[in-house]
Amino acid sequence: MTNLAALLDTWQQWNAHHVMTRALGGEAGQSAVSALEALRHSRELVELLTGWQWQAVHAARRDGASWEQVAATTSATVEQARAEYAAVLDRQEQALGRDVSAYREVL
Repeated sequence: MTNLAALLDTWQQWNAHHVMTRALGGEAGQSAVSALEALRHSRELVELLTGWQWQAVHAARRDGASWEQVAATTSATVEQARAEYAAVLDRQEQALGRDVSAYREVL
């Protein structure tokens, strides 16, 4: 797995070239990063950030955010937000053997 900074750098290089190509009417030259490489790295970024989202949900709930606020922030219904959070905890517990009881307290 590539580190977060390298993934983001790949995306930014491709995006900057893409924007310049469009701005110059298709005459910006060859990009150092291919569109497929940018796509692959952007997908990995999405997976990483999505995988970490449950930790932010936990922190927000501990800070007093309601499930309604969490749901609105994540573009989900309250039921979806709670179910997704609970599912992540189940995976953490089952696949990794982690004690997630402290994280379940905010359900």
